[in-house]
Amino acid sequence: MKNILHSIAEKLRPLVEERKRSCPLDGFTTPPPARSLRGAMPGVIAELKKASPSKGLIRADFRPVELARELEAAGAAALSVLTEPNYFLGSTEYLKRVAPAVAIPCLRKDFVFDEYQLREAREYGASAVLLIAALLDQKTLVRLAETARAFGLDVLGEAHDADEVRRLLDSPATLIGVNARDLKTFSTDLGRVEKLLSLVPPERCPVAESAIACSADMKSLREAGAQGFLIGETLMRAEHPGEALRRLLA
Repeated sequence: MKNILHSIAEKLRPLVEERKRSCPLDGFTTPPPARSLRGAMPGVIAELKKASPSKGLIRADFRPVELARELEAAGAAALSVLTEPNYFLGSTEYLKRVAPAVAIPCLRKDFVFDEYQLREAREYGASAVLLIAALLDQKTLVRLAETARAFGLDVLGEAHDADEVRRLLDSPATLIGVNARDLKTFSTDLGRVEKLLSLVPPERCPVAESAIACSADMKSLREAGAQGFLIGETLMRAEHPGEALRRLLA
């Protein structure tokens, strides 16, 4: 798991350093207060994702603003915008364009390891950021979560096992997500997610992530304690993502 996460982060690091040089913090404005991702729950966090390391290209016809508006109209409580460029073909430009085009919160989904990425997310309209426990040691996880909260951002902490859930519970993460994907094998297991969700108290807003394909999956996960549902591939592979989301919510 850590190998792929750290490989992604290391390839991303030079790009973050370049953005620091080309767009330093003193050039950022003070954006208006962020909308609350935590306050938008319970509901679906619909993901705008063009590609992934495990599945390759997912949606060739990727028009983020049109997709964002379609998913908002279909009942998405929030949006997750991939900004990692190398493996997910994401971009901070997507976040800059999507956030002002919708009235619902936007999560910046990326591999965050630097405080600059948090300030950047806030500048470009994000309401929340993803922090992956497996990528960060506990001191860094807590520091980044505290900094994000100071910037007015909610934090969705991501766990893959019980130890990572416990680490997130010992951090200021606003929401705690459990990812169904095993990043060593790329296989998914919603049964494991259901077990891990039971470790997250309701006040920490448990979120089920990945491999949600139908309304029956959502029902089982909701019964296991999930308040949020981060859904990407199922929506992005659909010809009409809004219709696919309505079916999930039915």
